Amino acid sequence: IALCVGRKRGAARAHLEEIIWLSRTRGTVLESEMSPQIDLNAENNSEGFFPTVSIVIPVYNGMRTIRNCLDAILAVDYPQDRYEVIVVDNNSRDGTPEVVKQYPVKLVYETKLQGPHAATNTGLREVKGEIVVFTDSDCIPIKEWLQRMVAPFQDPDVVAVGGQIEPYQPKTRVERFLGNEIRPFINCVEMAPGFPKSVLTGNAAYRTQAVLDVGMFNPNLYTGSEVDMAWRIQWKTGKRVVSAPEAVVYHMFSANVKRLFRHFKIYGYSEVLLATLYKDMPNYPRNSKVQAKVMLKQVRALFTYLGSIVYRGIVGRLRGKDYDYLTLPVMWLVAESGSIYGKLLCMWHTRYYRKQFWLNGPKVI
Repeated sequence: IALCVGRKRGAARAHLEEIIWLSRTRGTVLESEMSPQIDLNAENNSEGFFPTVSIVIPVYNGMRTIRNCLDAILAVDYPQDRYEVIVVDNNSRDGTPEVVKQYPVKLVYETKLQGPHAATNTGLREVKGEIVVFTDSDCIPIKEWLQRMVAPFQDPDVVAVGGQIEPYQPKTRVERFLGNEIRPFINCVEMAPGFPKSVLTGNAAYRTQAVLDVGMFNPNLYTGSEVDMAWRIQWKTGKRVVSAPEAVVYHMFSANVKRLFRHFKIYGYSEVLLATLYKDMPNYPRNSKVQAKVMLKQVRALFTYLGSIVYRGIVGRLRGKDYDYLTLPVMWLVAESGSIYGKLLCMWHTRYYRKQFWLNGPKVI
């Protein structure tokens, strides 16, 4: 990556300056509750590597999951005076803030912009730690999670870490499909050899100052902003992103078919959005021509799934196959359709990779 920095920095400079301007000029509404204290000047009296850490959790209508998330985070094996937890509520309507107020964490609000990374930026403005760790309100970390997330930062050449995201006790058919068949949350991967790694903020850690230096997350990107951040920070610093596969969080998937479609709609949308941002970057691996070929394969796959639905519905039933076997092609049909729809929607919004609509503000999809 370091060898690519000089060549790619010029192409990314305009985008970087745009993000820094946006992050400095956006307003937010803040309110703090029960703020724990981190003393950055205090000596670390614990044996081992324990930098100060700020954990940022954006949440929208997360009452179903936030309690399990916070219970696990406050029980991690890490000195209590070396980390803080910041929860950012993004206009929840289900009583989430009232649940969060029951915990010894800092609660702040993002009310002006809707979207997970607008909320994440609000949390970033409150951090005190040397390392900032991100997770989602529907994730449950293991006890050793925080230690394992920060351990790679002992290497000064590491700027970010991506942890492992595993399914949490899948029960419904959709949860079993996401958790066992498709595993959509593969963290810390390259789109192509030599291209910067992407990091998902469901389980990610960064050097705080590096995130601030590159202008935080693009608040106008409703999706794709976490990948955009990971790429920018590698191009800007020339430092590495590494994987921490033993730093595990368990993700509680949404349970219904409607949410499955929406998940993959967002994934598809982000692919085209990122291609619009970076299509002029040398060796960008998912340009419009490549994406067109991928989408053609996806459309063909839809007919395969339809045929499989008919076949399994008849032959599978005669052979006594279980419910998961019978409905697998239905799950794939919903997921693939959502991805295609998301890509087509973003192609329309970007006028086929030409219009940077987010410059005029965020678009919630």
